[in-house]
Amino acid sequence: MSRRLPPLYPLRAFEAAARHGSFSAAARELSLTQSAVSHEVKALETYFGTALFRRTRSGLILTRRGQQVFGVAKGAFAGLSGLVSETEDRDLSGTITISAPPLFCAHWLLPRIERFTSANQGIEIRLINATEDRPELSREVDIAVHWGAEIPDGFEGVKLMSVNQTPVASPALLSSSMVEDQLDLLSEYRLLHEGSVAARRNWCSMAGVDTCEFANEWIFDDPALMIEACLRGHGIALGTLPLIEDLIAEGRLVALSRKTLLARQSYFLTRAIPSSGRYVANVVFRWLGGAG
Repeated sequence: MSRRLPPLYPLRAFEAAARHGSFSAAARELSLTQSAVSHEVKALETYFGTALFRRTRSGLILTRRGQQVFGVAKGAFAGLSGLVSETEDRDLSGTITISAPPLFCAHWLLPRIERFTSANQGIEIRLINATEDRPELSREVDIAVHWGAEIPDGFEGVKLMSVNQTPVASPALLSSSMVEDQLDLLSEYRLLHEGSVAARRNWCSMAGVDTCEFANEWIFDDPALMIEACLRGHGIALGTLPLIEDLIAEGRLVALSRKTLLARQSYFLTRAIPSSGRYVANVVFRWLGGAG
């Protein structure tokens, strides 16, 4: 007699929803819409002829039958995942796609990737500039460096670094000024900042510097481009430490103050849940998470 098994896709959607206690979280994990997950779960409930969840304001609660189904489904998927891990290719080869903000990529990521690929020449790296949150990238990216207050929903990872900010300028700009106090340059030269002026205002408030608005400003959505403009003497920027410490050490930029402001956001090394499961991607992720 042939076995009568539940449909796979509805079972997968149900298992994810039960594990997260949320249709929306399951949808993010599976790269589906919340409506699609709900539809799949309803199909499974029709198959079993009973409700598997109780929908409450605080989230999803498994019914007694739902608990039984979840226990079996969770074990089955975990077992299959284990088989994949045991049989995955252990060769360090293939293409790894990494998305990262340009400034972080240039001053932190690239030197580490160079060291890693020099020792593992079978790996190719594809880099994607991420100047803003792009959730759709999770489908094509193995590793994502996220700039924010926390790791976003649907991802796992580790905190790479906190950053401090302080105003910087090029030596050429400083040599052309007659002011004695370098902080007076803030009112003499063009100010370069990214997006909102909030970070600059916060630094000025912390340092006790006049926070009046200046008419001569350039606004960038890419901090790497802002720093490039600063290097070329186009103005004064709020630099991010430790990312630009190499530029300061080389004398290409000068910090105008020893006072630094701890940024409210940090850099996180993340990957989507579930991850691709590729051995080479896991190795690169763990290596970068150990700060290379």
